[in-house]
Amino acid sequence: MFVHPDLVALALACATLIVWWAWSRRSLAVAAAVPRDKPWERDGLDETGRFEAAVRSAPRWLAFLAGDEPQTLYGLYKQAKLGDAPPGMKSGGLKDRVKLGAWRKQAGRSSAECRADYVALLDGVATRAAAAAAPAIGRDQVTFQPTRCRDLGLRVRIVGTGNYVPERVVTNEEVTARGGGGFEASTVRSGVAERRFAAPGERASTMAAHASRAALEAAGVPPESLWMIVNASGTNEQAIPDGGPLLQAALGLGGSGIRSVSVHATCLSFLVGLEMASSALERADCPPGAHVLVCSSEITSRHVDPCDSHTATLFGDGAAACVLRRAGWREGSRLHAARVETYGEGAALTQARGGGTNLPQHSPEDHHAPNPASDYAANHFEMDGAGALRLVLQHGRGFMERLWPGLSRSLGSITWAVPHQASGLALEAILDALGWPAERAIRTIDTLGNCVAASIPLTLHEGIASGKIRRGDKCVLFGTGAGLSFGGIVLTY
Repeated sequence: MFVHPDLVALALACATLIVWWAWSRRSLAVAAAVPRDKPWERDGLDETGRFEAAVRSAPRWLAFLAGDEPQTLYGLYKQAKLGDAPPGMKSGGLKDRVKLGAWRKQAGRSSAECRADYVALLDGVATRAAAAAAPAIGRDQVTFQPTRCRDLGLRVRIVGTGNYVPERVVTNEEVTARGGGGFEASTVRSGVAERRFAAPGERASTMAAHASRAALEAAGVPPESLWMIVNASGTNEQAIPDGGPLLQAALGLGGSGIRSVSVHATCLSFLVGLEMASSALERADCPPGAHVLVCSSEITSRHVDPCDSHTATLFGDGAAACVLRRAGWREGSRLHAARVETYGEGAALTQARGGGTNLPQHSPEDHHAPNPASDYAANHFEMDGAGALRLVLQHGRGFMERLWPGLSRSLGSITWAVPHQASGLALEAILDALGWPAERAIRTIDTLGNCVAASIPLTLHEGIASGKIRRGDKCVLFGTGAGLSFGGIVLTY
């Protein structure tokens, strides 16, 4: 039976369109099993045969495509089959415009080049999926867990960032002198040359207000026009109320009625706050042009034992903020992925046991008497750094792969890594384990130390203010928090 070549081409085009449609709608149920074979590697296939085999098998790899890979495959296919898109060709809806744009990106390329790139891209997806399903070193399993929506596609744009660091610079020599000496090895491990300490009487809410005003000014947004304020800090200024109302009042908005809340996930508070704010901007009742402020402000110097060489050399004080709004359809800013995983087996590795209902300052039997269990050690931060690092290296690769496929081995299409500044040693160990180049990770640990939840926004602000992070750059913000929790966000700035 003779089948006209144009009908074959049409059928293959329809197959590719089905892949595109199904991915964009996120409506297909996908199997967790990774396909075992690569049809394009079978013996006896020439270059064209390999391409056709890859096209036919593309739907099998639907669940494992990430980022803009579906668009790229579509563009390569159209260019390989039909050449350049007609100059006057028009598109209808948003999806059609994206497809036409993907095709036009391949303009001027030969059919052979596009066929080869199509096969190479699908081969990379297959290799990545197989590696993700294989056991990682140690107990951690770098498992691939297909989800209904690999790319969240939240239309969120950071329109302004700001920071505030206290005036007082504290050198390693001063930290060593305060602790009585013998901190030399710890200062090397920490990677911190200097840090900032808040002045006596300086409040976290005041620091937050300074950083927030800087972010609002950069965004060109008056404070009174904010729709929502999120305080995302790992240390509390006081037990009640939470830091949201305190920040609102410090901004002079105490009578505004603007919703002001707090999220507390220790060092991951900013990431959780950013995800919360992004989701709020997607709500149906979010007013047009709404802006959300997310701010982290930390004063660690008042609860770190100056005689503990492991913690005294590491922490500093600071605040940072960002202003978000919903991105326009023509703007490329998006929040692609957000993930948190918690391993409570590490809860005791980083903790401050006092200050809560378990160890109140007063005796449970006599509220006028002190509680002997709420002693000096209970009310200062305690850390098993080596134990925490072991747990991070045990689970870290798997978490990064589940956050965004491929991150367990390379940054791929991601331009910048914005890590929590846990310590110099931890940063180097994590980057080495993931195979990420150090020059693509923005670093502030040297001059600011570990500022708990403020570390990530401080580092993000540094990247933007220095001109490293530019519009259209894809970034991964990630870190760990006490608990032990892993958190990460992939976004396009």
